[in-house]
Amino acid sequence: MATLEEFRALREDVSAEQQLEMYKLLIKNKQESFQRMVEIAAAKGINISVDEVRSFLIQMEEEEFDDIELDTVILTAITGGRGGGCLC
Repeated sequence: MATLEEFRALREDVSAEQQLEMYKLLIKNKQESFQRMVEIAAAKGINISVDEVRSFLIQMEEEEFDDIELDTVILTAITGGRGGGCLC
């Protein structure tokens, strides 16, 4: 069983490309994104269940995401990766 600290460390160890993939997948299909997180963790030697992923994300949201600044990966996911951002 993984800990919240291991889950946080795993998130920091994932490449920007994988993070972007996960954000996009999370928007489309939460359950599938949770399963993908389990697969990524397993590849790194961490055993975690879908329920644990869900629980950790809820805990992290409650503790950390209230006043987080959007980083480049998240902004790219939100804007669809287009440069400039102006649709005028």
